[in-house]
Order: sequence, then structure tokens, then C-alpha cells
Amino acid sequence: MILTYIEEKTEKLLKDLDIKNAPIDPTVIAKHLGVDVQSTPLEEEISGLFVMKDKMAFIRYNETEKNDKRTRFTIAHELGHFVLHKEIPLIIDKGNNDKVLYRDATSSSGELHREREANAFAAALLMPKYLIEPEIKKVPKNSEVIVFLSNKFNVSEQAMNFRLINLGLIEHGLFS
Repeated sequence: MILTYIEEKTEKLLKDLDIKNAPIDPTVIAKHLGVDVQSTPLEEEISGLFVMKDKMAFIRYNETEKNDKRTRFTIAHELGHFVLHKEIPLIIDKGNNDKVLYRDATSSSGELHREREANAFAAALLMPKYLIEPEIKKVPKNSEVIVFLSNKFNVSEQAMNFRLINLGLIEHGLFS
């Protein structure tokens, strides 16, 4: 499922930053957008969270997460909330108009609309179509396309597989 408005937003952001190569560092983009990103102790089932407080934006990701690919996706996902949802009071109202959004097992399964949007934003940010298409042509013979591209973009094979399917570049994990 391609959410065109998200594709357009991420592509504009990446091109405004003159990003021409993968892998894309979501912390660089966060810094450009004025979002503070840091690791912090979180409950095991929470990968990350996005907080708006006093018009300042903060992303925190679980310091116990040792998988760089997952951490990068979490940061990009939380950036999606910043770009797409920062004006909407969501999830937890702490009583002082602070807004808190967090990434957990529910968001990974895409059960909530805003979580699906944030996942789509993360995928489009870390694996933009304009960078994937030329890289597909560079896949060495006898190499697995998904493995090659996931390594190039520093994302999980599952994330790359979903992205390629959503872009219509493959069908169900096989080239069309």
C-alpha cells in the first residue's frame, strides 16, 4: 500500500537535504528538522517514542535495542510522527498538553492508521524509490536482491521485502 502523500513528503525532504546515496541516516534528518534524538531506558516492549513538549520535539529510542537496523527504523518511524502528526494530540495526554507517541508491537503490525502512516514514512525515508530503482540494476548476478538491497540501505530484509512489494517492484518476495 503506497501512501502517495507520504512518498511525496519524504522525497521532497530527502532532495531538499541533497541526499543521493544510501544508507540514509535518520538522525541527520532529525537534527536538520530540530528534533532531539537520544537513547534512553524504556520498557522492553517499547522501541521508541516521540514527545512534543513546549514546542520542542524529542525522539527517544530504547537503549537496550542492539539491532542497528531496528533502531534506524524506529527513529525514522518516530520522525514520521513528527512530520505527519505533531499537531494532533495523540495516545497519552500527560495532563499538561504534552503529546506522546510510541512505537511498540502494535505499531509494527500496523493496526492503527497513524502507526501505518509512520511506518510508511520510515520505509519511504530509509528506502526511497528514487534510490532503490538504480540500485536494483547493480545487484550482482547470483545475488539475492533482497539481501543485497537490505545491506545497501542498512534495513532488515523484511523491511526491504515489504518496501519492494509496496513499490510494485516485486510480487510476494519474487521479482515480477
